[in-house]
Amino acid sequence: KAIIRNRTGADIAIVRVADIAPARKRPVKIPRPLFTKDAREITRDPKIDIVIELIGGTTAAGDIALDTIKNGKHLVTANKALLAHKGGQIFSAAHAAGVDVGFEASVAGGIPLIRSLREGLCANNILSIHGIMNGTSNYILHKMSSEGKPFRQALAEAKREGYAEADPSFDINGTDSAHKLLILIALSWGTVFKLRDLTVEGISDITPADISYAKELGYAVKPLASARVSGGMVEAGVYPALVEAGSQIAAVDGAFNAVRVEGDAVGPVMFYGMGAGMMPTASAVVSDVVRIARSEKVLTTIPANTEKSLKMAPQGGVSSGFYARFDAEDKPGTLGRISAALGKAGISIRSVIQKPHGPAKKVPVVIMTRPAPESAMVSAAAEIRKRIIKTPAVVLRIGSV
Repeated sequence: KAIIRNRTGADIAIVRVADIAPARKRPVKIPRPLFTKDAREITRDPKIDIVIELIGGTTAAGDIALDTIKNGKHLVTANKALLAHKGGQIFSAAHAAGVDVGFEASVAGGIPLIRSLREGLCANNILSIHGIMNGTSNYILHKMSSEGKPFRQALAEAKREGYAEADPSFDINGTDSAHKLLILIALSWGTVFKLRDLTVEGISDITPADISYAKELGYAVKPLASARVSGGMVEAGVYPALVEAGSQIAAVDGAFNAVRVEGDAVGPVMFYGMGAGMMPTASAVVSDVVRIARSEKVLTTIPANTEKSLKMAPQGGVSSGFYARFDAEDKPGTLGRISAALGKAGISIRSVIQKPHGPAKKVPVVIMTRPAPESAMVSAAAEIRKRIIKTPAVVLRIGSV
């Protein structure tokens, strides 16, 4: 508290804490009289200026957020799901009430990415956003890459280390990164999209074999969140992808996040740091509290859409290079049939790796393609499974970061 006061002039006091389990152990001691189990005692207390919501989810948290604003208090939240699903309602209410909403901690943890987009890069048209926005997925893929661990074992280790929740579904299926990407898209281009508008894929089907083949081809497998404007459309999605081994994104390991933002004036800017965890999140939350306490007023709504026709590109219409692994039977002509099926779909092959067969008499065939529409690759993979290999193929995009 003294450091914050000396650095910023803001004198912050914690007045109340709402928690359904006030007796739980904490790394800081909080006097018991400060606790309440009823959040309304905070949102409706006239002596409180700022309410910090750190519950998660969209139901109780949404009610608390709106009640906070209704009672003329500023809101600070780390809740990316709440903003992705109810951000429009919350920002509209805040604008009408003349209060502020701080949400620096909702994307990339302790990295000051939100403020950089809203203020530091305000003189730029944002061209693209690419990066790793989920530390859990990145940690799992790092363990699979560096130690050869299968997905389930790497996930169990992430839970033991505190990087994954008891239910890690939103992390590993891409939903967490998608929520964050929707917030960044709204800040960058003034357009609010829904989760269903994005292509969202998880990492659970990645194997150590795929990571090994990617290394052999000069790539690393990373959980990417990506958005750019092209031809009046936003092309955006969340998915595991191959990135060149020498790139900055490929070097981001463990539970770290990295986001590359490109502006038309500043060029590419990289943001790197811990994207999750108690203390990085707290760092971002406190920064919002201090900014509001110093009355550094910023817009409580997303910026206006300067491109009125801006829409989300249809899923399947975006072009990319692809990595595809087919476990084919060891029979003459199989590779030729796979190549023919890709060619029929208009997909050009860049390179092929064919490994010796294993105990199951299956031959891993790894193909790198030149850029093609996603829909063409999906259709070709389905045709190959139906008529040639009878098992699902692993198909990953080649990321451009």
